[in-house]
Amino acid sequence: MTTNLFHKHKITPPITNNILFVIPSWSEVLGYPTLGKYANHDITKILTDIIIFFGGTELSIITDKGTLYCIFGLGYYYTKFELKSGRYIIDSRQLNGLLLSDFVYDYIATSPNITLENDQDVVYTDKVVKVPIDLSFKSNTALTFIKGALMRNLFIPYKDSFLEMMNTIKKNDSYNINEDGYMLLSTHWDCYNKILISSKMNYAKYINPTAGINEITTGADDFIKASFSNSKIMDIEKNISQLKDVYSIIEYDPMYLFSIIENASKYLRNPEIRLKEQKQLNRQKTQKQSILISAEKKINTLTQWPSTFRRKTKEELEFSIPVINHHLNEGNNVSTNNLNSYQSDLYNNEGYNTPKNEDFVLKTMRSNFVKSKPLPQIPTTSIKDILLYLKSIIKEDYDMPSIGIALELARDNLRKHALHLNYMWEMSKLANFYKRQNPNLSLSKKDKFLLIEKVDDWINNAHKNMIRLNP
Repeated sequence: MTTNLFHKHKITPPITNNILFVIPSWSEVLGYPTLGKYANHDITKILTDIIIFFGGTELSIITDKGTLYCIFGLGYYYTKFELKSGRYIIDSRQLNGLLLSDFVYDYIATSPNITLENDQDVVYTDKVVKVPIDLSFKSNTALTFIKGALMRNLFIPYKDSFLEMMNTIKKNDSYNINEDGYMLLSTHWDCYNKILISSKMNYAKYINPTAGINEITTGADDFIKASFSNSKIMDIEKNISQLKDVYSIIEYDPMYLFSIIENASKYLRNPEIRLKEQKQLNRQKTQKQSILISAEKKINTLTQWPSTFRRKTKEELEFSIPVINHHLNEGNNVSTNNLNSYQSDLYNNEGYNTPKNEDFVLKTMRSNFVKSKPLPQIPTTSIKDILLYLKSIIKEDYDMPSIGIALELARDNLRKHALHLNYMWEMSKLANFYKRQNPNLSLSKKDKFLLIEKVDDWINNAHKNMIRLNP
């Protein structure tokens, strides 16, 4: 990649703005451009593709193609996905820069708030979350509301992603800008949905393809050198190193991840920036959310999504990859060897005590023939009601594809109450597996027992979370 791809017209002065910036689903924001590849295997479904950024420096670059908004700091791309073979994978990539073209920025900035409607400084939509690290200027009432909303809608649903990122930050060899250079997730017009990395990085593993990303390639050095002066580069790299120092030493409670913000704010206060931003926010409400300070001058303008990057739906993308069906032997009292093998992996160490009598063991592992019947209407009133509905379906004699559909319906309706729950990935995994089984075959007694136990755990977790969030 050559530097002539990156022509700048004007760059705004870098702004120190310590924020938590999250895109819950990268694919959804970009219009599902690709399922991606993993280890030369086709990906059939992306279950999670969250972008988490502890931003420290932001700026905008006016180019001949439009405005590019840049965030630098500590970033993380965390994804869970299914391969064509039926195998499930968790993968991640470290990032230290995010490049958002104006049409992508305007798309997320015009998504409506789903909570915190009266707080212009804290943005929570289904497309983006932005929270200042320094919340010291908030009233106690506002702060209590912000904590509850973010715990309920962000930190609990995406707990695994945050914990893995924080563990990565604490490693000595992570986010080393001096040795590894830049890792930029880009929606630049010439490098759309790509991760650009430095040529000085030992990138043998990093550069492997992953879900939801068109390509991982070198080119970060070209972009940085073409865009910034040496002094600005030094300032950006110094800020990234400082953020690494802060987030690698702070203590936090894994059960109360808002403590990350609380403890980081002790080191990352910016009163001048906070006052400046507050003055900017005391303006007449517009269609766009105020996410980045560097985008404030264009708060009243909208850039339309270009036809060059055609948006698709999730269904369109997934249907483009044929799914391999895993067949079971047909007939009454079928021995479900494939299913038992899968369940032994899925429920490993779940505490199911297998009886010693071999005949009884074989009986508990058999599927019986059942007649197909329609599923009853699923309730949508609460998380607990949805899970109890799911439990009742498992208890009755529905065939495995119907149970898979019930799991999928439950998952989709749970998302109406919470964008993500820590067991949604497992629900998707089970739904995909059962939907591929032969019709008219029931769960074995063992599988039914294990699955009911699993749903009981989800119900208990829902109850505990409600107690924690509503003391």
